Amino acid sequence: MERIRVIEIPPLKVVNSGNLSAMEDFEAFDQWWSSINVRHYITPRDFMWYNDKQRYLEWFFALPEGHEDTGGYEVVDFPGGLYAVAASKDAEEEAIEETKASIRSWVEASGCFELSTNENDPAERYVMTHVTTPKIFKEKMGYHLSDIFVPIIAK
Repeated sequence: MERIRVIEIPPLKVVNSGNLSAMEDFEAFDQWWSSINVRHYITPRDFMWYNDKQRYLEWFFALPEGHEDTGGYEVVDFPGGLYAVAASKDAEEEAIEETKASIRSWVEASGCFELSTNENDPAERYVMTHVTTPKIFKEKMGYHLSDIFVPIIAK
């Protein structure tokens, strides 16, 4: 049985990676934000989504208050909002798709939430992911776990 939880992310200033279709761009953004000391900071603090409008993968990092070095990346407003969330094995497309389908089914059956669409949500939001496990987990288990965030609204 999937354990679905609903969370609300506040609107945030985030640093946007831009187009991550090249591995060197992915690695450069990962190296930049991973170098920031975030011990006393919100978690999760980074999210990825596939931007359907632009047709590319983007990574967002919630900028710590007072942090000025953006590594040359653009700072944008993240709209926040409600998300239905569940965990999945990362990088296993079948597991990810099953988790998304499970979340969508739960939302539709909930009676009090509905999936975010361009018609019912003023913010442009997409399904997001966030790796939840540390590197040692992947070294030992052979995979990461990711939270899958499906944008929703309250009915």
